[in-house]
Amino acid sequence: MRAAPIRFFSAALWPLTIWSSLTHLEEHPADDYVERTSPIVASAIAFWICLIALLALATPVAITTGGVLEDGSEVFAVVRRSAGSIVGVLQLFTPVIYVFGFWLFTARDEAYPR
Repeated sequence: MRAAPIRFFSAALWPLTIWSSLTHLEEHPADDYVERTSPIVASAIAFWICLIALLALATPVAITTGGVLEDGSEVFAVVRRSAGSIVGVLQLFTPVIYVFGFWLFTARDEAYPR
């Protein structure tokens, strides 16, 4: 059995550490290890999709607009735009998926200690 800090660190980084547990599937052909691992993998994929989308959409884009007035002077403006309500939805779902995956990962590790 691994030490408690290492187990917690492994569980806290479950979106990364879940991929190494896929190498243990052939060791558990007769039990429900595979059935318990599949939802965690799906949660990890959903977490990474949400996190990447959040990082991409939450970054505001600066748009420069400009023109010339009637008196010949030039006017420029910088407008910052970001995606609308999708960022708020992703800010809600990303931590929820992380907590759900954390719970699934720790429950599986308790049921199937290494």
